[in-house]
Amino acid sequence: MNAFLQHRIEERGSGFRRMRDQMLNHGLDQPLLGTDTGYFQVTFPGPGDKLDRIRVPETRLLITPALEASLSERQREMVKLLAAGEELAGGVCEARFRVTRPVITKDFNRLVELGIAVQTGRGPATRYRLKPSPES
Repeated sequence: MNAFLQHRIEERGSGFRRMRDQMLNHGLDQPLLGTDTGYFQVTFPGPGDKLDRIRVPETRLLITPALEASLSERQREMVKLLAAGEELAGGVCEARFRVTRPVITKDFNRLVELGIAVQTGRGPATRYRLKPSPES
């Protein structure tokens, strides 16, 4: 297989996710997929008369709307707390959100993996903070 085709195959399946992310990042609703006419359709809902909905994503923005949409409600709340300057610990979050240690650990791991939070300390001293922006 030539390199051109291999590159295209690696991109296969990512188009819908990329379209959805770009629509959300620009303040629009996500694309609608359907087969109402017997053909595959993708509808890109525009802003209609509400042009003030359209926004240009800031490159320094920590969390894009598309990224935020991929987080669970609990993870979004954790990000809000981090953004407000709170330092979060596992035990406190377990009690606050009424979940088990493995659940909150998975949430923290996701926030670290996405580059939203940074971990400090180990064991019982483990804390999570908002990852500093590159400009800081």
